[in-house]
Amino acid sequence: MKKIGIIGAGPAGLMTAILAKNENNEIYILERNSKIARKLKMTGGGRCNITNMSYDGDFLDKVVRNKKFVYSSYAKFNNYDLIDFLESEGIATIAEEDGRVFPKSQQSQSLIDFFYKKINDLGINLLTNTKVVDIKKNKKFIVKTDDHKFEFDSLVIATGGKSYPKTGSDGLGYDLCKKLGHHISKISPVLVPIFIKDKLNIKALSLKDVGLSLESDENSVYQVGDILINSDFITGPVVLRASSLIDNDKVNHIYIDFFTKYTYNELDDLLLDLINQNPKKSILNILKSIINDSLVGVIGQRLKIDKDLRASELSRDLRMLIIENLKKFELNFLKFGGYESAVVTRGGVDLSEINPSNMMSKKIDNLFFVGEILDIDSLTGGYNLQIYFSTAYACSQYIREKI
Repeated sequence: MKKIGIIGAGPAGLMTAILAKNENNEIYILERNSKIARKLKMTGGGRCNITNMSYDGDFLDKVVRNKKFVYSSYAKFNNYDLIDFLESEGIATIAEEDGRVFPKSQQSQSLIDFFYKKINDLGINLLTNTKVVDIKKNKKFIVKTDDHKFEFDSLVIATGGKSYPKTGSDGLGYDLCKKLGHHISKISPVLVPIFIKDKLNIKALSLKDVGLSLESDENSVYQVGDILINSDFITGPVVLRASSLIDNDKVNHIYIDFFTKYTYNELDDLLLDLINQNPKKSILNILKSIINDSLVGVIGQRLKIDKDLRASELSRDLRMLIIENLKKFELNFLKFGGYESAVVTRGGVDLSEINPSNMMSKKIDNLFFVGEILDIDSLTGGYNLQIYFSTAYACSQYIREKI
């Protein structure tokens, strides 16, 4: 009977294990934490954004790095295959308007409980609190932990990247890959919040359908979506997407459009109508009828607007400056968030050294890589997790059928 070792009990490692298991193999999962799927538990704010309903072309367009490599594994096990698989295992799913798919329970624990049950039912050996410290390849893979040595016929590395290191993803997997002769492309945190120099008098302001522009020396990015504004950083889906798409670490300009559905002229017309209807009101109170109070305070302070200035007294020049701030609210870039706040890691095992149809190393037979350890990353919205499951499926089917 063949012995298969899987390092890492995240979504990719767990899916590989339960799909690869058959009567001809014995599978061991080595996990450094006391529990499985610690990062999975956090996804989607604890609701677990499993995948996205986007159709094939649209879905793959959300893969930012190394999209072509994903074609083969995604074709074998796409988003609808995943949903059908989970439904067949008793995990009902729901989709939101933006296409994001969650367990119907709205709890990541549902998926974690499913993995625990399958591991137990299939007789898979799960060893927690087991940190791998070294790997060698002789006739077999020799895997050393702090207090034990294992020999495996095949080995799957599913250790994740460096994002959220407190969950155990501290980059150890990269060192293990290097010991086996594989190259690691430059890694960096992506899908991160953006820290700003401005000290805004704002705390956790959540807004929908805003436009966000990032401009660097090399390119510019514009995205529309939901945002969360704090005194010294911005985050939310639109920020995470934009941070992933910008090519330069140094952003020169950040602009927010609070009224994406209005042109400058339309917004000016709206403001003029409000002024004509309420000439004796202060202009700041009028603005509070269309935007959040805290933003009115910030804009008023920036433009040095007298709090008692009546709408009827507003000059055209000042009105134009108000419109400019509503459509092109500028923030001063400080830095991108680090690994501790990154959704995923960009970079990883060099894909030129991996067979995309089964995730096996081109350098060492029966050595496989799945999930975030690979040099693939996508936008937020369930796309990354789907790719982890797709690569796991491609790997597991080869192990199940060929080894």
